[in-house]
Amino acid sequence: MATRPRDAILSRLYGVLALLLVLPVAVLVQMVRIHLAEGAELRERGELQAEDVRELPAQRGTILDRAGRVLVANTARYEIAADPTVAGFEARAEELYTLLGEATGRGADYFRRKVRDRASRQYVVLVRELDEPSRERLAEADLPGLIVTGSYQRRYTYDRLAAHVLGHVTRDLDGVAGVELQLDAALSGTPGRQAVRRDRLNHVRAVVGGTRVEPRQGETVVLTIDLVRQAILEEELARGVAAAGARWGTAVAMDPRTGAILALANVPTYDPNRAGEFSEAARRNHAVVDRIEPGSTFKLVTAVAAVEHGGMTPATTFETGDGVHTFHGESMRDGRGYGTLTLGEAVTRSSNIAMAMAAERAGSGALYATARALGFGQPTLVDLPGEVAGRLRRPSEQRGADLSRVGIGYAVEATPLQLLTAYAALANGGLLVRPHLIAERRDPVTGALLWAAPTDSVRRAFSPQTAAALMPHFEAVVSAEEGTGTRAAVEHLRVAGKTGTARTATAGGYVSSYRSSFVGLFPVEAPEVVLLVVLDGSSQGYSGGVVAAPIFGEVARRWVGTFPSVAARVAPPERSAPRQAAPVPDVVGWPAVLAAGRLRASGFDVQLARAAGWSPAALAAERAHPLAEPLPVAAAEAPEGAPSRARRMPDLRGRSVREAVGWLRSLGVTPRVEGRGAIVRQSVAPGRPLPPRVLLTAAPSVPFTPPGAPRLQPASAR
Repeated sequence: MATRPRDAILSRLYGVLALLLVLPVAVLVQMVRIHLAEGAELRERGELQAEDVRELPAQRGTILDRAGRVLVANTARYEIAADPTVAGFEARAEELYTLLGEATGRGADYFRRKVRDRASRQYVVLVRELDEPSRERLAEADLPGLIVTGSYQRRYTYDRLAAHVLGHVTRDLDGVAGVELQLDAALSGTPGRQAVRRDRLNHVRAVVGGTRVEPRQGETVVLTIDLVRQAILEEELARGVAAAGARWGTAVAMDPRTGAILALANVPTYDPNRAGEFSEAARRNHAVVDRIEPGSTFKLVTAVAAVEHGGMTPATTFETGDGVHTFHGESMRDGRGYGTLTLGEAVTRSSNIAMAMAAERAGSGALYATARALGFGQPTLVDLPGEVAGRLRRPSEQRGADLSRVGIGYAVEATPLQLLTAYAALANGGLLVRPHLIAERRDPVTGALLWAAPTDSVRRAFSPQTAAALMPHFEAVVSAEEGTGTRAAVEHLRVAGKTGTARTATAGGYVSSYRSSFVGLFPVEAPEVVLLVVLDGSSQGYSGGVVAAPIFGEVARRWVGTFPSVAARVAPPERSAPRQAAPVPDVVGWPAVLAAGRLRASGFDVQLARAAGWSPAALAAERAHPLAEPLPVAAAEAPEGAPSRARRMPDLRGRSVREAVGWLRSLGVTPRVEGRGAIVRQSVAPGRPLPPRVLLTAAPSVPFTPPGAPRLQPASAR
């Protein structure tokens, strides 16, 4: 019998209804089974998934100068949140409100309302930024339900001071320059962690008795720089760059015995507290990342190679002619014709021709070996990021006039710091040391020493005998009238050094822009400081002796007092009893400058009138300080009744040709000179009436300087 359609539909409908009734029952049965059989395990897994760990940032390490002054520190700020659902919170809530009210000045009611009006949230932020002392009071109270999240801001105490040494950090306190980058791992410390719990709405709840690992603060770093000296160097460099109209300038000072960097400055500079507001050029550390052709300051390498490997001495002579010489088809010039010069005089007067001749005699192998021994062509490994190695051609790579060009500081590139390190070897008797800025690293809690800079030298670059033989000629650069660096002189302080002036090289050759430099050391008898100054693109003069040497002189003058041993050594001697009865030396007819030197040697204070001088060298004597003041003398004039100096022939023997000719011409006498060097014979005897013409005979020798003669500046300096 056939099934009716209506019955078939009802059958299917009942079957579906039966399934709909069975399914909830099956789900309910399964839920009961899971709850009874697997409930405990699943609840445990849920608890684990809800647990979280919040990182507690570590406080970044402090940076100090060598005297313990804080250069970089941290400003701590804490976010304070509470979970009122934690057991015990309600019982001590008023204590929390009172503490926060006192810390923020908002009163307890503000925080009481904030907790009450939190709606259904379990986690409520009470304070966004709380200082360290207030956080410590909360920690001492040990209140339940609190969640404290710390953050730190880096604070550079003296703003722009030592910016290129210290560097700066990102918002996340990651070092990006300077010591901050070099020692980022040691300064960062180790973050801590705290256990928290998140609910279904991702609200954070405190875990009573949860795990908490305290962060470990970063190490304390002690630098070799001194805050006072750093400030002086930056001030004088900025003043010098402005006066010269230079694009940029850099200066570095180092202890030649240990390699400790005493100060490092760049102009322009920037404020690490607001590093993002300054250009990349302002943040550039020229001392370690710029490769420059050093010019005449490189002549130290040539002089050492000539003595060490070339069989020469400072007395070895070179014929420089009239100031123009051709090397392998290329012309080279001096400032003027020097004639015959010794190696020592070539250093003092910075003769390009003589030093190129010395390089040719020594040979490319000797010059290359000496340059490598002094650290050129390789990084110094200073503890600052970004240092470049420089460029030094091997002898096999040199062509044509390359050797003579290298001998005067061209066709070679070095960083200012590499150049400074080479002169530190001269000051250190030939021993090369590694420059460094990090003196110590200490434990931030106990202060225990974790690391200290080694004091060993790198290698012996040249012998102590060579250093001793060359040092007087580098001192003469500053002290002798014919020296190119007289503007670096400091009264009562023996200074040695070398000027440098080099045209700026570009990809297409050289442009009409110069880099001017001076590197010097003091005191000569026991050097404690080597200081380099480099200026780029000066518009108000360009020679190193004119724009860079004065910066060195001012820094050295102001630094002397920061070195007790140096200050004691260079202090002027105590004045003895007045010697008014001492006879006045007979300087009738002497040139004014020579007469002033003779009178000062006898203990008299001399003030030169401007009309008395015949060159800028003479005018420089106006600024000379007296050695003693027993008897005032207005000027180097003859006593009353004595013959006029204009009518008498002075004694010019032992003086340079330039001095003698300048004096005679100032008196209207026409001189004729035979030979070069110093005057050894004059056709008219001293004291005789002046004739219209005089014959002077000169011979190569070291110009004679009377005791006590002032250190004078030449009419022009290289």
